[in-house]
Amino acid sequence: MKTMIVSDFAALRSALLQLLGICLVIGLFMSYVMGGVGTSAAISAMVPFMCLFSLAAVDEQNGWERFRLTLPITRRQVVFGRYASVAIATVFALVLALGLAFLLLAVVNLLPAAWVPASLAPAENPPAAIVGSTVGSVGIIMVAMAVALPLIMRFGMTKAARIVPLIVVVVIAGCVSFFDADFLFANGMVRDLVTWLDTGSNYLVAAVGALAAVAVLYVASALIAAKLYERREF
Repeated sequence: MKTMIVSDFAALRSALLQLLGICLVIGLFMSYVMGGVGTSAAISAMVPFMCLFSLAAVDEQNGWERFRLTLPITRRQVVFGRYASVAIATVFALVLALGLAFLLLAVVNLLPAAWVPASLAPAENPPAAIVGSTVGSVGIIMVAMAVALPLIMRFGMTKAARIVPLIVVVVIAGCVSFFDADFLFANGMVRDLVTWLDTGSNYLVAAVGALAAVAVLYVASALIAAKLYERREF
């Protein structure tokens, strides 16, 4: 598995360096235009997904995926190594997003108040909200990757790129049908949830709890992907 991780990050080395500059520009732009330091949480969603599809694209280039299987590495190690690589990239993106957010907040504190939009003021961007929104973004992208990775490992990126959007549409349609928005709003469920999230650090607690649940889903996805990849024919 270690061999797979080293191989993945060797392939991503140049892409990651480019992403650092892109993320810095996007984080600053979104924070200023959308009015909120926490919008840099978009970085924590962008980086892992770009890494995932970059690695999947490398697999299909010049028959690398077939050649890799001739090396002393099992298919299960390939799958678990890829999941570990993506998880490491996700942690890196989380740290990067939080670092940029708090760096921007520190810079804002040094600027004259007249230069800073009211929405970027420290009082409007409490640390718990920044961490919570970033962790929440990571949770959402991990769910997406838990769905996409088994399909990519089974069918390859080209076919999976056509299947994943279809599954996303079906899941969204199913959720809309299952959860009646009028019922939720009429019974005050949404209002009560928002009130609870705005109390103390509950927003952060909810984000961390959701991330823990998503981590379990991610592990289950890896086990499924390993089974699918073992049956794949090249």
